[in-house]
Amino acid sequence: MPRLDLSLTGRWLLAGWFAAVMLFRGAPSVDLAVSGLFWHAGSGFDVITNPLWEWLRQRLWDLALIVLAVAIVAGLRAFAKGRSVWGLPARAWGFVVALYVLGPGLIVNGFLKAYSGRARPAFVTEFGGTKLFTPAGTFTDQCARNCSFVSGEVSAAVALAVALWLASVLWTRIEGWQRLYLRAVALFIPAFVIVQRVATGRHFASDAVFAALITLTLAWGLYALFAGQLGTRRNAAGAP
Repeated sequence: MPRLDLSLTGRWLLAGWFAAVMLFRGAPSVDLAVSGLFWHAGSGFDVITNPLWEWLRQRLWDLALIVLAVAIVAGLRAFAKGRSVWGLPARAWGFVVALYVLGPGLIVNGFLKAYSGRARPAFVTEFGGTKLFTPAGTFTDQCARNCSFVSGEVSAAVALAVALWLASVLWTRIEGWQRLYLRAVALFIPAFVIVQRVATGRHFASDAVFAALITLTLAWGLYALFAGQLGTRRNAAGAP
């Protein structure tokens, strides 16, 4: 796996976390303002009735699950045979599987969405519901399960985008325009999912932003581990 500038990417991630916390914790009304752009009195979040948006959303979710299944099978095969499978080494497949399982699986859906208790936008009083709005990151009792904070689909979409971007780097057989096309698709997927989840009243903007940050930060740490850069950085830090 190619080396990643962990210091540079780490600083960008830290800046993203700082900006997101300052914005959504410092001014919680931003969430209501953004969701309000898509809500109309009488019809609610009417974008949710758009069949094309819903169809594309479902297909992207299917694609994320397919990529996970392929990564598991290909990773096991690459590990058993000691060689790359479909152009990716066992470490790359293992990285993708670990990112999916730990990110969208355990951290997002297994913990945050299960215990945050944050009501979805369509259910809060500001948009015609009966639940109380709570700021991002505040654990409350306004939702029993599958809650708003954070977005599981955005987390999965970002994991899928990371997997596609990694493939664009490691696949040596694809041409320049094909690599650009694959990377454009990788960027489009989370962007569309974020807009779709917010516009339909299923998630606040902060749910999407923090889901992306959690997944990208996890990807940063896992990449250092699977690419063998974690030990290198430790040795460099301890060198005289």
